[in-house]
Amino acid sequence: MGTFAMLFHKAGTGIPDEKMEEFKERIEKLFQMGGMMEVEQVQLCGKKAVTIKKASMHDYGMNFHYNYFEDDCWENAGFSLKRGHVWSEKIGWREFHRTVVAAYVLESLYIDGPAVAMVNGDVVTSQVYIGWINYLFQMQYPKKNSNPWHLFEALHNQIDMDLEEVDWGAFAQDLYDFIGYYEIRAVLKGTETLEKEFDRRPENESGDEKDDRLNFFDFAKRLKIAVNQFHKKNGHDEEGQLSLIVEMLRSYYEQDGMWIDVSKKYEDENLEAICFFAALTDAPAYVFQVVSEVYEVDFWELWERVKDVAKRKEMLYQMEIPQEIISISTMNFFKVTSDDMILFWGDDENIRFSQELKNWFDELRSRFDMLMDSEYVIENPLYWILELMEYADENYYRIYTFSEFFSETMEHLNDRRFWALWKIYDEMLHNPVMEEAGSVIFVPEGPEYEHVGLHYLGTPPRRRLKSCWDMIKKEEKNNKARVTFRRYMALLENRKLRKEIFGF
Repeated sequence: MGTFAMLFHKAGTGIPDEKMEEFKERIEKLFQMGGMMEVEQVQLCGKKAVTIKKASMHDYGMNFHYNYFEDDCWENAGFSLKRGHVWSEKIGWREFHRTVVAAYVLESLYIDGPAVAMVNGDVVTSQVYIGWINYLFQMQYPKKNSNPWHLFEALHNQIDMDLEEVDWGAFAQDLYDFIGYYEIRAVLKGTETLEKEFDRRPENESGDEKDDRLNFFDFAKRLKIAVNQFHKKNGHDEEGQLSLIVEMLRSYYEQDGMWIDVSKKYEDENLEAICFFAALTDAPAYVFQVVSEVYEVDFWELWERVKDVAKRKEMLYQMEIPQEIISISTMNFFKVTSDDMILFWGDDENIRFSQELKNWFDELRSRFDMLMDSEYVIENPLYWILELMEYADENYYRIYTFSEFFSETMEHLNDRRFWALWKIYDEMLHNPVMEEAGSVIFVPEGPEYEHVGLHYLGTPPRRRLKSCWDMIKKEEKNNKARVTFRRYMALLENRKLRKEIFGF
């Protein structure tokens, strides 16, 4: 049980060597901007604490299990440098999930040919993910799998799955996509079923009497009539008739131009009609599905005889023009505010903090200046800092210090500027208002509450969570205390922003 993701792509395909270095750089940035963090244990002076840092590329690739936006852990995911691909185990269903799926979608964009991210066996339409990818890298990637037929064909050949359960219509955004969708539906359900479905639609559903989809179905019906007429009237036996149709269509699809070669004449006018309407539908799989139904042969056996040449001829309104996808900001992708993006300020030029947050920054600077002007001594700064880190985790849960700021503090352990930053943190952690706000995620103390809340194997923590972390309400997780502390630690980690506020 659980949520798993993967990338499907055609056998033998992968990321070309010349694109791998760029892909590695972009996958690292995507994981970082998606909030993926490496977790490190700190054990000093008899104290235990946890630090986090943005996931980064190592000599083996990337490996992480915590997402900053989701504020939660899942099973490991990352990037294999040896194999050159994204990998993951259970990914949940929130921000961790979205980031990992986006990584698979990015990988699919670097692969030529059919490739698609899949979640629990379901294919993922990639528009939203590509929108975020375009935002991150200032690109204009079009959507992947603009002709869903190619993806359907590849999945049919390589994966044992129920292709009828896939929402193929989600890939259809314009006429070119819809033709591929119609081809898939015809092969899965039969052309008669598809015709009935279309006939039930109001003729002017699109608001345009000249809807090209209406034209497509008109041509498709005429194609079927031509095939049936040829079947009834041609003098050859069925195998001979089938050979004539296949030979004629191969000849048409092999030619370079989009139009029918009028120099080629056929004795049977119905055979010419088949070619004519096959050209107008511009849907090879649909054409051969019609032929397979009329002659009662297996579609895939028939398709094997022509798939090497069968292709869209891209006639007029059916030109394969990549569909542009609108960029989606990180804030919109994860549905967070600018004030939640403190850690990424400077990496994203579109972050605009609220006036409330700016006022808080001013208050922090004022308190910092007061502390710098006062005289106080920290006898054992290392032990004191570790106690604060431990206290934050015990009393507010998963309030982590960032690894780089912790290392920076260790390098400047007697620098009063760093003392002042930690002193502010100390005051916030022990503020009664914060303590009350942070208590909403814990079981109240007292023997009458021993039977409620989350129970632990082994020695329980000093404060027990009221439920599993991923089951606690979002508004309780994001209580005033936890939000404040997470933002403060992000401010300390972001050197560029910290210098703007504190001057160093």
